[in-house]
Amino acid sequence: EGRNVLADGLCKAGEFDPEFIVDLATLTGAVVVALGNQITGMWGNDSTLVKRVESAASSCGEPVWEMPLNDQFKRYMTDSAFADIRNGSIGGRAGSSNSAAAFLEFFVPSREEDGGSCKIPWVHLDIAGTAWGPGSKARTERENPFFQFGTSGVHVRTLHRLITGDIR
Repeated sequence: EGRNVLADGLCKAGEFDPEFIVDLATLTGAVVVALGNQITGMWGNDSTLVKRVESAASSCGEPVWEMPLNDQFKRYMTDSAFADIRNGSIGGRAGSSNSAAAFLEFFVPSREEDGGSCKIPWVHLDIAGTAWGPGSKARTERENPFFQFGTSGVHVRTLHRLITGDIR
């Protein structure tokens, strides 16, 4: 199950005391239903980092759309008679991409800062719809030259701009 492996990766990333964490995964088909195959779903726990990722993505033609990561989804994840954290959705497929992001957020490490504990700034990009070109080469080149046949390499440019600070 991919989100469990991703949860382990988030925990491990915290051992390096990063400034922030950005994860990318082809995590849910639900994000494809919500946003199609040319916009990536984005969830985050830090509005400043969300804005930085959005700016970096926009500057290189890799659009993202912020999705809700609210208390309703977080409460549901801990409402289980059998587990500390459930790995499922609120009522089947409904909101399942949001539930997946809420699940992941439980594994974003905290750190001591200014006398208190706070979560490391984190963004999750669900690239299930954008990781592969959506169809006809002529059509995709016209709509977006980065999305063609095969895998797209989506958000490599975004991450480069985010890390180097080259956000235009």
